[in-house]
Amino acid sequence: MSRREQLLEVYHHKNIGYVPCFFTDFQFSKPAEINERPEAGGTDWFGVEWKFVPEVMAPMVKPGTKRLTDICRWKEELVFPDLDAIDWTAAAEKETSGWDRENKISYMMLINGIFERTHALMGFEDALAAMYEEPEAYKELVDAITDYKVALIKVIGTYYKPDVLCFHDDYGSDDRMMMSVDMWEEFFKEPLRRVIQETHNQGIIYEHHSCGYIEPIFDQLVELGIDAIDPLQVKNPVRKLKDQYQDRVTFVGGYDNQNVYDRVGVTEDEIREETRRVIEELAPGGSFVAFPLTVTFDYVPVFIDEHMKYAFSYGNT
Repeated sequence: MSRREQLLEVYHHKNIGYVPCFFTDFQFSKPAEINERPEAGGTDWFGVEWKFVPEVMAPMVKPGTKRLTDICRWKEELVFPDLDAIDWTAAAEKETSGWDRENKISYMMLINGIFERTHALMGFEDALAAMYEEPEAYKELVDAITDYKVALIKVIGTYYKPDVLCFHDDYGSDDRMMMSVDMWEEFFKEPLRRVIQETHNQGIIYEHHSCGYIEPIFDQLVELGIDAIDPLQVKNPVRKLKDQYQDRVTFVGGYDNQNVYDRVGVTEDEIREETRRVIEELAPGGSFVAFPLTVTFDYVPVFIDEHMKYAFSYGNT
């Protein structure tokens, strides 16, 4: 087996004798041609304007922007990206030419999931209100976005061929879901099933990204067939969920990102302590990847140094 093949066993929920680290064992990709969110700000391929926000080191939809003014007129107002207009062969060759497919896991991130795309188009408040006030129109929009996402995943599978697709769609706030479980089931469960199925059809491992508190739907995410979950922030009962599902789901994360790695003034000792805490808690049993998904990255050299002190010993527990 190549080094990459050995590492991929962690996504088959194995204990491989080593705890993979995102910063050393993965080849990360978020191609610019997939213009879901211009990282430096600008207009995406739906016509939504984004503005880079230094405080979060990421772009946000420009305040006051509403690409859709009326959920009931989304068919008239919205134009979907023309995926056939892009030379995907050239784009993929350029993006993947430096990938180390022998020694690293190739990992592509697809941001602005189904729910996220709706509130990027109309604003967060209007998207949530549309679920209550115009559920039929909102469902139609969600279905159309899902069709587009499935088509885009076919492009990714055909031209880029990553090992893992990390599909973003945040459903949780800090300590509760952004919507009720019933609402999530009504609008997003079956569309997400289609996304996961197409990812698997393309021979790609499906990792679902959802920030915040998502325990109330975790069993349903497993039912839908996710292969991995991130960042699984500490508001969730992380070890409890891993005990239940580590034979079916790979856990990627589990760190206190907000209160440690991203905190202004965090010390080296605190970085090392949190790094040890998580590897001690989550590495036993395998099926775990060390990846603190954060806003800042100044902590990374200390994190890697501390992680590697334990990556092999805890990889054998």
